[in-house]
Amino acid sequence: MLASRFMRATKMIVGISVKDIEGSSAAMKKALFFAQAGDKITAIHVPTLMPEMMLSSMSDPGDASEDALLALSNMPTKAGAAMMDKMRQVAAAEMALTGKTINIDYKVSAPTSLVKIGLLAACRYEGANVLIIGAGVGGKGSIPPFVAQNADGVTVCIVRDHIK
Repeated sequence: MLASRFMRATKMIVGISVKDIEGSSAAMKKALFFAQAGDKITAIHVPTLMPEMMLSSMSDPGDASEDALLALSNMPTKAGAAMMDKMRQVAAAEMALTGKTINIDYKVSAPTSLVKIGLLAACRYEGANVLIIGAGVGGKGSIPPFVAQNADGVTVCIVRDHIK
């Protein structure tokens, strides 16, 4: 029985958003609720590519200091890392509450202008069976319906438990 359970282990992706902290936390809790021994959860944040990063708003990028260019290129990564720290706290508290011990990886992907497609690409790259995401700010996000329509071969769970 145990061997068959490991053969069926589920690879879950939890979509993390800086804009929807409450929804991301709810998605992480739901993933931990669904998870069983042998399952693997990967929390992924796909940052938005900002115009400042493309240096299109600078009149002459050559005039920018090396420190300024470094700060601009690290902005989404730093925001994603801070969000992952928050998700680590949520996961640790939830695992302590439920008594489960689940393997969780935390990743920040490369910034992209098409976050929806970047999230689906991350699911394919990670070999996910299940994608769990929040519903967006106030339950009105545009990513949940997009992934529900386009995540071929992946079960999508949109968590709305926290929406009143």
